[in-house]
This record gives sequence, C-alpha cells and structure tokens, in this order.
Amino acid sequence: MYICICNALRDRDLAAASGDARSVADVFRRCGRRPQCGKCLTDVAQIIEQSRSLNSGVQKVAAE
Repeated sequence: MYICICNALRDRDLAAASGDARSVADVFRRCGRRPQCGKCLTDVAQIIEQSRSLNSGVQKVAAE
C-alpha cells in the first residue's frame, strides 16, 4: 500500500528503510527522498515504532 503518495513510497519500502532509524527524516534519507506535503509523517513514524517493537522482541528472544 502506498504510504507516501508524493514520493510513491510503499509500506514495505518504508519498513525496509526503518530498521534502526531514529526519525522519519532518517527513513526518507535511506529511501533517497524528502518529505513533500507531510501527510504521511505520522504513518512513517508508526512504521518506525512497529519496527522498533519487532526488533526489541527479536532481541529478547535471542537473549533467552
């Protein structure tokens, strides 16, 4: 699904770029793009949070 219409970025593109990103700007930089209208910023921030949650869950399982 397209999250950022201005840059034609899909949820899977943004999720792949969110890895250990600290901000929305990091994700856009990794995609080689810049935010345009800003309507997607909240959604990109949620993708980053989801990625953090998944990564912390994986790290907990690996530690056990």
